Amino acid sequence: MSNLHHKPAFIWQGFLFLMLFSQPVLSTDYSTIISEDYLRSEFTFGPGDKLKYSKCKKMTYPACTYVWGVESKKDASRKKYGLAPDGNKLQVIYARAKSPDDFQRVLASYSDANKVEDIDTEAVWSEKRKQLSLITKENLIVHISIDEKGGGNLREKAVSIAKNILDQI
Repeated sequence: MSNLHHKPAFIWQGFLFLMLFSQPVLSTDYSTIISEDYLRSEFTFGPGDKLKYSKCKKMTYPACTYVWGVESKKDASRKKYGLAPDGNKLQVIYARAKSPDDFQRVLASYSDANKVEDIDTEAVWSEKRKQLSLITKENLIVHISIDEKGGGNLREKAVSIAKNILDQI
């Protein structure tokens, strides 16, 4: 089972805040921002690895989840119950804030926020959560969470993904 299931605070504290204090995101199609080719350029796909799951859902806010790895018999069972397969995972959540002050409240939910200077907007990295959170000039808050086994420098990958997203929105 992935680390996401063992650490519910991984992304949910920030997400809960966004649900309570933000306005809905305008209807933007975020599903085209990250492709399989892009994932393969950012992450290491081993022999037999494939993109097993790629889905953007609009629950309270758009959340895009990408899972890759070697197919297993357990994947079909997880899919049957509406769950993503196990494997390396990238999740991106997009939420519209009312003002830049809302991002300060998001930051308060982090115990280990480290400012990221490599991004044009305000951003922080949490090593504990393996998550980068940023706010755009248009008050869009984006959370980028990575759960990759043996993935090397996840902060660097999250920054690269953030820049890709910022170039496309």
